[in-house]
Amino acid sequence: MRKVLSALVLSLFLFAILNFLYCNLNDQAFNYPMTFRFSIPHLFELRSMPVQLGFVVITAFCLGIFFLALLQAIPAVFKSIAVRSRDRKIRELEKELEEMKHQAPMPSVSHAESSQESHESIH
Repeated sequence: MRKVLSALVLSLFLFAILNFLYCNLNDQAFNYPMTFRFSIPHLFELRSMPVQLGFVVITAFCLGIFFLALLQAIPAVFKSIAVRSRDRKIRELEKELEEMKHQAPMPSVSHAESSQESHESIH
């Protein structure tokens, strides 16, 4: 989420700088009117109102920065899901281990020591 916020702040900063350049450079090139169209023959046709070329370029640049950060955030979401799944599996295995300890008592220490002493007396 921090990456998305930093990308948003960066895109706003770059938008302000590019808009400053846009306002102070050649008006003839940047103010070229563009009209966007989308049509499916015999069904419908959409047409936008004229938009200045410079504004379209600046907006596309800023949206590109924002979506780049958004695409970088997607693997982090999947990684947190994998970590949660792994933690759940660890808890299940720990619970299963506790159940196994209660079902079969562990050999006592004195029994283990006596078997070790008998093993040493043989040698």
